[in-house]
Amino acid sequence: MLYVLSALAIIAVLAILYAVVRSWLKRQPWTAKFFAAIEPYELALFKKSETILVGRLLWVGGLLVTSYDFIAVFVSSLDLTPVTTRLFDYAHVPQDMRGVVTTALITAIGYLINWLRKRTTKPIETVAVAEKDMPREVATALMAAEVFKDEAVTAVQQAAKAT
Repeated sequence: MLYVLSALAIIAVLAILYAVVRSWLKRQPWTAKFFAAIEPYELALFKKSETILVGRLLWVGGLLVTSYDFIAVFVSSLDLTPVTTRLFDYAHVPQDMRGVVTTALITAIGYLINWLRKRTTKPIETVAVAEKDMPREVATALMAAEVFKDEAVTAVQQAAKAT
């Protein structure tokens, strides 16, 4: 059980790191083949949106906790306290600070979602399109939308400076 939870924790941390560095990785020429290969999976799992990826990680985590709480009602011998104790012991978190650390992690995930949302510049419908299947007129429309978005942002910033 400890190995399963450890593996899930490692997968979650890697997915969050991926969400944070994904936009930088997409700009690197050496990752083009990687992103071309995983694009169908990104579309299916999180529509190529880092915000949706982190949001889905949060609800899957909540689903796991809820499932545990539901099962624990019927299986009284099920106790994950030793697992969480070992995880916090491994991280050298003092006993009296474990509740605060848990709350801080949830807060950090909330800040991460807000940070990813601020970086979002396109509607999900335009992001969740496979680049290899994109017709020329769709690509042209997306480029025009990007130009209009930039102009709108500039206009709003200039209006804010004027007031």
